[in-house]
Amino acid sequence: MRILVISAMFPPNILGGAEISAFNLTTWLQKQGHEIGVLTAAKSPEEVKYGEMVDGMKIWALYMPRPYPIFKQGRGVSKFKKPLWHLQDHLDPRNPKMVAKVLDEFKPDFCNVHYITGIGHNVLPELGKRDIPVMYVMPDMALSCVKLTMFVDGKTCETQCGPCKMSAGYKRRGIRAMRRIGFCSPSRANLERNAMFQPLADYPMAHILNANKYPPPTAAREPSDIVRFVYAGRLESAKGVDVLLEAAEELADKWPFTFKVVGSGQDADALKARFGHHKWLEFTGHVPLQTAIDNIGASDVLCIPSIWMENSPGVVIQALGMSVPVIGSRVGGIPELVQHDENGILVPPGDKNAWRDALEEVLADRQKLERYKANAASKAGEFDQDYLGGRYLEFIDQIKNFDGRVAV
Repeated sequence: MRILVISAMFPPNILGGAEISAFNLTTWLQKQGHEIGVLTAAKSPEEVKYGEMVDGMKIWALYMPRPYPIFKQGRGVSKFKKPLWHLQDHLDPRNPKMVAKVLDEFKPDFCNVHYITGIGHNVLPELGKRDIPVMYVMPDMALSCVKLTMFVDGKTCETQCGPCKMSAGYKRRGIRAMRRIGFCSPSRANLERNAMFQPLADYPMAHILNANKYPPPTAAREPSDIVRFVYAGRLESAKGVDVLLEAAEELADKWPFTFKVVGSGQDADALKARFGHHKWLEFTGHVPLQTAIDNIGASDVLCIPSIWMENSPGVVIQALGMSVPVIGSRVGGIPELVQHDENGILVPPGDKNAWRDALEEVLADRQKLERYKANAASKAGEFDQDYLGGRYLEFIDQIKNFDGRVAV
C-alpha cells in the first residue's frame, strides 16, 4: 500500500510528542513493507524538498505561505500576525494547490493525516476529490479549537468561543468533503471531547495509543535511600509545574528527596527564578530524547501535574514501561494510563494541597512505592509497538472498507 503521511512537523524537526508519534507510526508502517511518502512543512525555503528519498521515504517538505513557520508556535511574533497565520491556515488557496501536486505525483492509496495545522485545513477536499481514504489522527483539540487545547486563562473551556466555532465549522466542511475518513486518538477523552463539537460519530472512530517505540535507558536505576522525583515536559502554565514545585517546597524540611525538572518552555526562566535556589531541585533545560529517557529511568516517580486536558502523554508511557510509577493529574488521558493506587496516584489538577499529600504518601511509605513500581512494570506489554501498529492496520482497513457518507 502506498501511504502518504501529512504531518506539518516531522523529525528531524521536533517540538513535541505529536511529531515523534507520527514518525514512529510511519517507520513501523514502512517496516511492514508499505511505500511511504511524507508531506511536512519546511522551516525555511532552503529546507524545501520535493519527493526526495530520505531513509527510504519520499519527503515533500513544503515552505507554506505563512507570516512565520509553524515551528515558532506563535512565540516572539507580533500579535497581529497570529490571526493572519490562522486565516491563511484555513483559507489560503495556495494550500490545496501545493498539496494537490504532491497527491498527483505520489498517488497514495491511503493518507494518514497526523498534524494538518501548518499545512492547511482547506486541503481535505483535495483528498476527497480523489476519493483517498483518510485516517485523521487527533493528538490535540485542533478540530474544535484554534489554540488546539480548549484551555484559556488557566481553565478548560466548556464551550467554544466565537472564533473556535467559526474555525470548527470550516473544518466540518472539510470533513464532509470526504467519503472515507476515520478518526483516531490515543486518548478516549480527547476523542469524546472532539466528538462534542464535530460529527465524528458519523464515521469510524478508534481509541489507539501511539505506536511508539522508545529507546531503553542507557543505565540501570541505582538504589537510593531517598525518593527521586522527576518532571519531563514543556515548562508552561498549562503544565502545572509551579503547583507541583510549591507542593514539594512545603515538604522539603520534613523529608529528604530530590526533584529533577527536564525540559524547557516559556515559563522556564520564571520557574528558575522562583524555585532555582533549592538544593533538592535541578533544572536540566531542553535535552535530547535519550537523555530525557535516562533521567526518567533513573528516577523513582514521574510527576505529571497538568492542568489542561492532556491527550496521552508519551512520558507517562515511557515511565510505566520502565517500571517508574506516576503521580498525575486526574484530567484528559492521564487516568487512562495511571490507575489510582495501582501504578501511581491520581490528583485533582491544580490542587497544591492534594499534590503535597500525594508526594508525601510515597515519601512516607516506601513499600507502597515498591508496589507501584511492580504494577507499572506489569503494564509494559500494553505499549508494545507491534501490537499497537496491528491495531492501526485494522483501523486502516475499516476506513478503506467504510461505505461512506454522501459528501455535502
